[in-house]
Amino acid sequence: MKTTFKFLFLSLIFQWASAQENVAMLDSVNGKEIDSTISKLNNYRWRFEFSVGESKGITPYSENYFSTNNKKKFGVLDINSYTIGATYTLNRTIGIRGTFAFDRFREKENKSKPFETAQFRLGIEAMVDLNSFLKFNSEDSRFKFMLHSGIVLSTFQEVTSDKNPISGRRELNGGVVLGLMPMYRITKQGFVHLDLVTIHNFRQHYTWDGVYSNPDQNLYGHMINVSLGFSYSFGKQLKWKSDNKEIVDLEAKNNALKKRVEDLEIKMNDADKDGVPDYLDIENNSVAGVAVDTRGVMIDVNKNGVPDELERYLETKYGSVEQSKTIAKNNDPESAEFFKRSIDEGYISILFDIDSATPNAISYDGIYFVLNYLKQNPSANITIVGYADAKGDKEYNKRLALARANNVKDILEKSGIESNRITAISGGMDQTVDVNASEARKLVRRVIFKLN
Repeated sequence: MKTTFKFLFLSLIFQWASAQENVAMLDSVNGKEIDSTISKLNNYRWRFEFSVGESKGITPYSENYFSTNNKKKFGVLDINSYTIGATYTLNRTIGIRGTFAFDRFREKENKSKPFETAQFRLGIEAMVDLNSFLKFNSEDSRFKFMLHSGIVLSTFQEVTSDKNPISGRRELNGGVVLGLMPMYRITKQGFVHLDLVTIHNFRQHYTWDGVYSNPDQNLYGHMINVSLGFSYSFGKQLKWKSDNKEIVDLEAKNNALKKRVEDLEIKMNDADKDGVPDYLDIENNSVAGVAVDTRGVMIDVNKNGVPDELERYLETKYGSVEQSKTIAKNNDPESAEFFKRSIDEGYISILFDIDSATPNAISYDGIYFVLNYLKQNPSANITIVGYADAKGDKEYNKRLALARANNVKDILEKSGIESNRITAISGGMDQTVDVNASEARKLVRRVIFKLN
């Protein structure tokens, strides 16, 4: 009956634990955090445990005394052992465990003569996490296998007997203990465990039934214990560093290599798409399609501030400066008026990309148009008005608008127009278009011109 009860009890424990694991897996699928069941075993400095089970003295026994009928495979269950313990974790592999236990030995088979003895045990042991030591399971595993070994001190005495008693004396025994403890996590800090222990005493004068041992068995005793218990972790939560220097060094090298690759990728970026990486590019805002040298600078042989390739394109489209001068010399009033109206009435404007003070590629056509007019009309002066769209900080946009006007002024000056003929001002934010209309805002990020 007791064996059946024990089997049912263990079945319920593991069925409940499996249900907990299924809930955790379901939470993982739903995207919920499940650290309540999958935190690391050695995350906490202390672990307290309590267990109950059965202790059996194996040897020595007097004649006609024994604890188990060898004709039965498992004998009769006798809950006769109680253990409390605490473990202090030193690192991810090793901990120190202290235990205090009580064992009661008595006959449970009709074929043994009656006896009853008792023992108190105090043990100091090293706990080794086999998962970490052998690296055969992950840190997040619910299952942990702990190996423990150390020394044990115990007192042993007869409780009742109709033969030669110990006469109330308590014998102090000393020995070694070796055990294996499989553990299964059921909560964030709680575990159920099964402890399988063997103890060898080296100063045991008495048999387990309570009389002096035979000379050939004196000073020796062997017992086993099987216990089922619960343990709970508490105290400071720890973060472990790797105990393997080679792993640490390898991780450091990998991180250094990863950073070098990331730095190289950043250096190899080519923002203006001119074929020269940014870290070598002195002029990383060159016009798309314009030839550059090995430093990313647009080629400008005549040093007029207009890249040669762009200048040739504009001459083809609008005519050269010399051709413009010819128009001026011939006093072509119709052409002159067309130039003036195109500029003064805002048909010519220079566009900019968002948050940029550099004219975009297509705007150089307009700059060249204005440049041609100013060179045809040496007495004409011009005001350059820069604008930003209405999105963002007002003061920042005011400065950005002025920077746009100054950049266009700089291009005209480098192309041969005297500085005193050009004035650059900020028009601030242009609020004539819907601030949420991204396409419309492209039209107001611009510079316009006013002839004086």
